[in-house]
Amino acid sequence: MVARKRPAKDIETSVLVLSKRRCCLCYCWGEHKGRRKGQIAHLNRKRNDSRFDNLVWLCVEHHDEYDSRTSQSKGITPGELREHRSQLYKEINSKPTILAAEGAVEDLTSESSSEDETSVYVKVYERFEDELKYTSKPWRFPLWQVADQPELFAYKAGNRADGICLIERINLPDDRIVVVCIQVPGNPGNSITNCVEELCFQVCRRFEIDVSRLVWLENYDLGSRRMLDDHIFSVPPKSTF
Repeated sequence: MVARKRPAKDIETSVLVLSKRRCCLCYCWGEHKGRRKGQIAHLNRKRNDSRFDNLVWLCVEHHDEYDSRTSQSKGITPGELREHRSQLYKEINSKPTILAAEGAVEDLTSESSSEDETSVYVKVYERFEDELKYTSKPWRFPLWQVADQPELFAYKAGNRADGICLIERINLPDDRIVVVCIQVPGNPGNSITNCVEELCFQVCRRFEIDVSRLVWLENYDLGSRRMLDDHIFSVPPKSTF
């Protein structure tokens, strides 16, 4: 059994202060809005992972239910618990507060408080930057989740006239990858043709496509004006692009 790692005092204090010892499941499910006797639970169920973002205050009943394995009924999921925790923090901390150095809570609206209107979330982030720095990174997600359905892609242009287009990925039997780039009505920036090199580079980099396997296809479909561009090409394996 992995030994339980007790949270650092300042992290424990932040969890208790932000939750006001309210169980987020009781609160969001309408079972109990007030303070509950409970425990600090680990979202990923790893007892030795006591990062701030991995902790949540739960009543004893819901903590037991969350840590239990069910064979028939659907148990409480980590994503569900995380969303309810965020909702609780947002609703009960609507009045700006700061966490004092000694762990006490100071009301920013009091006469003795400063005029700093920074939210409690910013204050917590400043204190736990190492634990929460991942929140400032771009979210990596799979683009092509639905077959034969193009998705919007925002791209940068060298002349600062950034634009948007549709792109769709098609995997060929010979291991090549077709990227269909489609001009859209209302594109605010450069056309896909005028910045094709930059656009192609950004798509390959964003989705980690080997350029030696790439087949690039441009398509225009603007209302009654229909054109299929001649810009269909494969990038040579030894290309320096």
